[in-house]
Amino acid sequence: MPSPSLRVALVGLGFAASQMHLPALATFPDVLVVGACDLDSTRRANAARQWNIATFDDFEKMLATTGPDVVVIATPPHFHAEQCRRSLAAGAHVICEKPFVSSVEDADRVIDAANQVGRQVALNHEFREMPIFRAVLNAASATGSADVRFAQVVQLIDLPPSEESGWRGQLVHRGLYEAGVHLVDYVLAVFGELPVAVSATMASGTGGSAYHDAVSLVTLEFPGGRLAQLTQYRLAKGEPQYFEARVETSRESLRASFGGRARLSLGLYRTSRPHLRFEFGISGLAWRECGGRRLYLARNPRQPREVATRELLTKTLRAFREGTSPPASAEDGRDVLKVIAACYHSASTGSRVRLDLPDNEGVLVNLPMGTPASP
Repeated sequence: MPSPSLRVALVGLGFAASQMHLPALATFPDVLVVGACDLDSTRRANAARQWNIATFDDFEKMLATTGPDVVVIATPPHFHAEQCRRSLAAGAHVICEKPFVSSVEDADRVIDAANQVGRQVALNHEFREMPIFRAVLNAASATGSADVRFAQVVQLIDLPPSEESGWRGQLVHRGLYEAGVHLVDYVLAVFGELPVAVSATMASGTGGSAYHDAVSLVTLEFPGGRLAQLTQYRLAKGEPQYFEARVETSRESLRASFGGRARLSLGLYRTSRPHLRFEFGISGLAWRECGGRRLYLARNPRQPREVATRELLTKTLRAFREGTSPPASAEDGRDVLKVIAACYHSASTGSRVRLDLPDNEGVLVNLPMGTPASP
């Protein structure tokens, strides 16, 4: 007999729910969306009309009325911890948007709550499942994570801190907790473990004395003398690069570039070897390089974030049914928060921060997003 439908409810009907979760959930024959909650009446009306679902303006009423097996949390992050705990108390598994919660301490509380009721919490780190980034992860894991010698992730966008709106604009710790959370999570997925130390420098990039993290330069040190670099520049006036990744192994370089690409190039490799190359990827490309040789690994489809969310939800809902660990767990989310807290602590103190020392745990656990990193 077919498995009974999983009853799924959502809280928060902004971009993540309307553009990723609801379109993805609509493709699952064994999922029934039983309700959605938002304080905004326009968002509720749009969701009810487009997806033919019951909507609510009260979270507790939705939980009590719909009895969901799974709750998708897509609200601003300062609501996540409480909504996770309330969903778990109602007997539901949780799929939470990122950033996971406001601090490592909050993450610990949510994880403890999940363990107490025998439910799971997963995160929508959808970039892991985007075809181009998944192809690089798969190629790196095929050689073993210990063979990853170096990784570099880059984000160059034009989004000054002063122009952010909503909950993002209210954060003091902004760059890494917001868009940078994708970069940090991906580096940890590539290496398959936490770094042992972090060094970070952050600046406004405008010459002013006010603290802003518009520019972030981060070095992550992994066991065995392996390194990763993260560069985030949010004042770029050239062609944006939302997410560029390079992973170096002992045998090859693995590359991924997110965003549309159509390029014809003709020239010489190192002035010695002629080449003619046409590159096309409607939303990004992944490839492997060895010297001047290049082999394409994957191309992103249209709507890559929706496609990636659907793939991640497929794996996550299967894990909920089977009692196995989801691909992006609450523990993974805690690790990301711990690394980001270490980055901001390093930037504020001008010191290298060891993550493998118990004495540092209390500092990192109690550093919430939104706390200024410097006076």
